Amino acid sequence: MTVHNIIPARFLCLISHLVVTITILWARDENVYSSIPTDYTQDEFDEKDVSLIVGLSFTLFFIAVELIGFLSGVSMFSNFANLVSVMAHASATIALSYFLFESWPIYRFWWIFSFCSFVPGFIEVVVIISVACLKRT
Repeated sequence: MTVHNIIPARFLCLISHLVVTITILWARDENVYSSIPTDYTQDEFDEKDVSLIVGLSFTLFFIAVELIGFLSGVSMFSNFANLVSVMAHASATIALSYFLFESWPIYRFWWIFSFCSFVPGFIEVVVIISVACLKRT
């Protein structure tokens, strides 16, 4: 796969990850219920709900950072960033779809977040700093 073939794949994977994340944000109750005991208190529900909202907000932030870096052209032709982004966001789309439809508990979301949102977001920030400050391509 050449660079020109992976650029549309990266865009599509980023957008699919974005769509699934927004969908989970709207329909997160079942995942919260699967993370708390059956005789829960409102405080337990609120704690897990806020935890999921914070994680989804961080995910949206990292996707926004990647989209800005990608669409501005800063990281569009970085082979490593493109490859990591496609693999991570495609995996995130699949895993988050299971997370949503199978009502996985919230602790699994944090694993998905760490490998599929934080890692490519961190690489994107490194690429942006490398290009902007160090003038590397």
